[in-house]
Amino acid sequence: MTDPVEAPIEREEEPSPFDRSAIHALLGMARQYKRQFIVVSIFSFLYTGLDLLQPLVYREAINAVAGLFVINAPAAGPGLGVVVAHTPEQTLRTLMISVVLLFVIAVTSYYFYQRATYYGSRVASYMESKLIVDTFGHVLRMPLRFFNHQASAGLARRIDLCDQVSPVIHAVSQQIAPEAVRLVAICAIMLTQNWKMSLVAISLLPPYMWLARRAAIRMRSNLDPYYQLWEDISSQIADAIGEVRTVKLSGAEAREEEKLRGKSMEAYEVYLQRIRTSHKYYLSQVALSNLSKAFVLGYGGWLVLRHRLTPGDVVMFAAYLDRLYSPIDALNGLAVTLQEHLTAIRRAVKLKDSGDPEPAGASLREGKGRVEFRDVRFGYTPEREVLHGINLTLQPGKVTALAGPSGAGKTTTADLLLKLFEPWSGEILLDGQPLSEAGASSVRAAIGVVASDGAVFRGTLAENIRYKRPGATLEEVHQAALSAGLGRALDRLPQGLHTEVGENGVGLSLGERQRLQIARMLVDKPRLLVLDEATANLDYATELDIRAALEAISPRPTMLVIAHRFTMMKNADYVYVLRDGEVAEEGPPSELTKTGGWFAELARESGEVPTLV
Repeated sequence: MTDPVEAPIEREEEPSPFDRSAIHALLGMARQYKRQFIVVSIFSFLYTGLDLLQPLVYREAINAVAGLFVINAPAAGPGLGVVVAHTPEQTLRTLMISVVLLFVIAVTSYYFYQRATYYGSRVASYMESKLIVDTFGHVLRMPLRFFNHQASAGLARRIDLCDQVSPVIHAVSQQIAPEAVRLVAICAIMLTQNWKMSLVAISLLPPYMWLARRAAIRMRSNLDPYYQLWEDISSQIADAIGEVRTVKLSGAEAREEEKLRGKSMEAYEVYLQRIRTSHKYYLSQVALSNLSKAFVLGYGGWLVLRHRLTPGDVVMFAAYLDRLYSPIDALNGLAVTLQEHLTAIRRAVKLKDSGDPEPAGASLREGKGRVEFRDVRFGYTPEREVLHGINLTLQPGKVTALAGPSGAGKTTTADLLLKLFEPWSGEILLDGQPLSEAGASSVRAAIGVVASDGAVFRGTLAENIRYKRPGATLEEVHQAALSAGLGRALDRLPQGLHTEVGENGVGLSLGERQRLQIARMLVDKPRLLVLDEATANLDYATELDIRAALEAISPRPTMLVIAHRFTMMKNADYVYVLRDGEVAEEGPPSELTKTGGWFAELARESGEVPTLV
C-alpha cells in the first residue's frame, strides 16, 4: 500500500472554484476579526449611501440653472408632473446649496472610502500573513518523504498563492455587500421619482443579468490547469538557474529556453482563451447597457419636449442608470476574479491541509549520547526493504564509523536516527529513550549533522553559524569559527562574520562551507554528531584540518562517521560495515584490517597503516 504522503497532490480533477475548502478556510480566519469587518462594512455602506445622493443633487442643480422645477400635477398623468419656472432668487439659492452639497458629499464619501480601504487592507493583510505562515510552517513540518514528489519551486509558488486573500477580503467587505445595497437602493429611488421612466430604464436588465451569469459560468473553466502550468514553469526556472553550471557544461541553454517557451505559450494560451470568452460576453453586455441609456434619453427627451420632465430629471435618471449597471458589471467582474482568487487560495489551502505533519511527541531526556539500533527494518517502498534488521550501538563520547559500499544503507541509517523516516519495525534508542516516542524536533535538536552538501543560506556568516542555535553570542560564534579553521576566511572576507554570503554559499570555497558547518555544530554543542561524507569533496590537506577541528570539540560528543575514505575512519573507536542492508563486519578498525574483509581491503587500497586510537 502506498504511503499517502508519497502520492503527488497535483493533477486532480478540477472542482468548482467556489468549493467549500477555500471559503471555509477564509471564514475560519475571518471569525477572529469580526469587529474589524463590522467597521469596514460601516464605512463601505456610508460612502455607498452618500454616492447615491449625488444624482438627486445634480437634478436640482441643472434645473436651477435652467430656471425650472416640477410640481405634482395629477391631471398630467400618473408619475408625471408639470414644469414651472423658478424665480431668480430660487435659482441662486438652489444652485448654491447644490454646489455646497456636492462638495461635502464628494469629500465625505471619499473619506469614508479611504477609511474602508485602510481597515479592509489591514484585516486582509493579517489574514493573508496568517495563511502564508501557516502553510509554510505546515510544509516545513511534513515528513521528508512528502518532498520526494514535489518540486521546491512549485511548492513555493503555491505558498505564494496565499497572497490572493487580500483581493477576496476586499471584494467581500467593500464591494459585494455595498454593490448589492447600491443596486436595490437605485431601483427604489428611481421608482419613487418616476415609475414609467424606471420601467424604461430597467427593461433590458433581465437579459443583461442573464448574460452576466453566463459569462461567469464560462469563465470558471481552466483555472486549475492554468495555475498548474505556472507552477511547472516556476519549477523549471528554479531548476535551471539552481544548476546553471550543469546547464552550461551540457550546452543546454537553448534547449532549456525552448522548453520554457513551450510551457509559457501553453499557459498564456489558456489565459488568452479566458480573455476571448470575456470579451465576447462583455461586448453584448455593453450593447445592452448603452441601449438602455438610449431608451432613457429618448423617452426622457420626449417628456422634456412635452414639458412633463425637466432636463435635470433626465440627467438624474441617466446618472442612476450608470450606477444601476455599474454594480451588475462590478459583481459580474468580481464573480470572475473571485473564481481566480479562490482557485489560487484553494490550492494553497489544499497544500496546508495535505498529509500529516510529523507528530510532536515527547521531549528528549538529557543524556550522554548512547545510541542503540535494535533489529531495525526499513524501506522506502513496500516492495524493497533497505535495512534488514540491523543492530548497532554507539557508545557515549566515542567515535563510531559506518562503512560499506555505496547503496549499503549507511545514509539511510543516519536518516532514521534523525527521524527523517520511521522504521518499519524494531526500535532506535537514544540514551535509553525510544525515538518513536520522542518528537522529531526534540531529537534533531540533540543531534548535529555535518554533510557533504550541507546548506549555506543567504545572510551573514554569523547568521549561518548560529542557525541551529540562534541565541548564541557573537563571541561564541567568533570562537567557533576560529576553532573550525575559518580564521583565514574571516581575514579574507571584507566584513568578517558580518559578511553576506550568497545562495548555496556563493563566495565561500568548498572547504570553507564544510568548516562553516562544523562551526555551526561547535556553537550548538550537540550530544551526538553525525558526519555524513563530511570530507568527500575535499582535498587531503583540507580533510586533515577538518579532522583536527572535530577532534578539538569539547566536551566531546558521540560521533557517527559515515565515509568512503579510510582516512576518516582509521581513528574511530568502533566500525560497523554494512552490506546489502545488514551488518557484515564490526569491531575496532585495528582488528578489522586483519580479517581480510571489506574494511581490510579499503585499508590496503588507501595505502595507509591503521593506527590504534
